[in-house]
Amino acid sequence: MILRLFLFISFFTFSNVVSAEYINIGILNSKKITEFTFSVRAGKYALFSSKGKVKEFNSGESIIIKRSSTSISVYQNGSLLGNFSKINLMGLGWYNHFMIGSEQLDNLDRRYDDNLKVSFNSAQLTLINNIDLDNYVAGVVEAEVGRKPPKEYFKLQAIICRTYALSNTHKHLYEGYNLCDEVHCQAYHGKTFFSNIVDAAMQTRGAVIVDSDIQLITAAFHSNCGGQTVNSEDVWTKSLYYLRSIEDTFCLNKRNSTWEKEIDIGMWNNYIASATASLPKDSIKGAYYSPVRSKYLLNSNLAFEDLRNKFKLRSTFFNFYEDNSSVKLMGRGYGHGVGLCQEGAMEMAARGYTYSEILHYYYSGVHIIDLAALDFFKED
Repeated sequence: MILRLFLFISFFTFSNVVSAEYINIGILNSKKITEFTFSVRAGKYALFSSKGKVKEFNSGESIIIKRSSTSISVYQNGSLLGNFSKINLMGLGWYNHFMIGSEQLDNLDRRYDDNLKVSFNSAQLTLINNIDLDNYVAGVVEAEVGRKPPKEYFKLQAIICRTYALSNTHKHLYEGYNLCDEVHCQAYHGKTFFSNIVDAAMQTRGAVIVDSDIQLITAAFHSNCGGQTVNSEDVWTKSLYYLRSIEDTFCLNKRNSTWEKEIDIGMWNNYIASATASLPKDSIKGAYYSPVRSKYLLNSNLAFEDLRNKFKLRSTFFNFYEDNSSVKLMGRGYGHGVGLCQEGAMEMAARGYTYSEILHYYYSGVHIIDLAALDFFKED
């Protein structure tokens, strides 16, 4: 049992496909925690140091973990249990979850499934949630989309989140874990108690998306495409056959389908002039209108993605016109626009489309496959 709980990630030599029961997620590390309370909320836990088991804790018990000048100090009921360079808090029951509380972070109170690894460094405590992959997926789904979408959509998001996690297990390896809990990996706020999301993760257990070469895809998604998604090479450098621009009417008239922004005309013109120095000064002035997405502004070499980054715009899909003092932007969509449009997919789910039908609408020529089947293709 203990050997199974210590399992991190085992890598296949077959491409970048990973077979794993557990995955390591760096949690709360951007918060620079130096002290917190670990409370057992379900199951039973054991505290391990490098020398072996220190003590077991039942549901309802808690300990305080502090970073001292040279080590990690662990206290229970005011008594010191020991000083350690690193510790592991491992669940011993069939169902285990714990709570992390911290007055240092405005009375933070977060719950997590499975296990916790804590190590000491010169500035803070490093916390790693060693967690069953599907428990992690369920937590990510709630953090990414909340509880309002239709149940069928949760299944789709679970498959996408699982695929993304397994194709990005290397992102933080140099820090000692696979992924973090920030948005640039996947948003993860800990355990979900919402049954529809838990069920969706378990009902799609092991399901991932692969391309025609049986490689895990880049499972890109965004909030709203504004009516048309984007080719992958229009945002990133690589062209991927399954990330093609499509027309999407399902996301229209949704919360993030339109936006507006006003920019000082001097700031706008100065940036346009500097970014398109080879063009005549007045070649990009007045008004711009296009009913479809474009990669570049008019006939310039100025990419809409650069404009989005410079002015912190919600998307690269917009028209504009100038007056004497400002440039008014009328935009569509929210996010990079590549891959699955979340608000469009939610609308499809609400209309009765299955998660498989929605997935194939946004990702062209891909396949849903069980992780267990990848061994077959590896040997074949």
